[in-house]
Amino acid sequence: MTPDNESVDSFFARYTGYLTSGDLDGLAEIYHYPALAVTARGCAAIAEPQQTREFFRQGQTYYRSRGIEGVRARDIVTEAEVPGIWVGHLLLENLDSEGSPVGTERNAYQVVTLDDGTRRIAVTTPLDA
Repeated sequence: MTPDNESVDSFFARYTGYLTSGDLDGLAEIYHYPALAVTARGCAAIAEPQQTREFFRQGQTYYRSRGIEGVRARDIVTEAEVPGIWVGHLLLENLDSEGSPVGTERNAYQVVTLDDGTRRIAVTTPLDA
C-alpha cells in the first residue's frame, strides 16, 4: 500500500524500481485493469495482471541481453492533473550494471489514483516507437 499522498515522482521511482529489480508482481500491481497500451501500430487492451507479467518478462530478457540492468525516471512533465488523474510524459533512462546511462526512452502516461491513494497506470504510450 502506498501513502495517500504519494507524489508522481515517488510513484515513478517505485515503478522504475520494479523495472530494475525485475519485480513482475510489483509491475502487475502498478497497472489499473483494464489498461491500455497505445502505439503507432495500434492499441492493446491489457485485461489482467498476467498479461503485464508476461510482457515485462519478455522485456527483461530483451533489455538484459543488451546490457541494460536498470532504469530511472527523468524529466517528469505534468501535462494535466485533476483529482484522481495525472497525465504527463517522462524519460526512462536505461542504465548499465555500473549505473551509467546507456540510452533513453520517452513515454507518456495516464495515471489514476484510487480511493486509497494508490496510483496506477491506466494508459501507457511509448513516444519513440
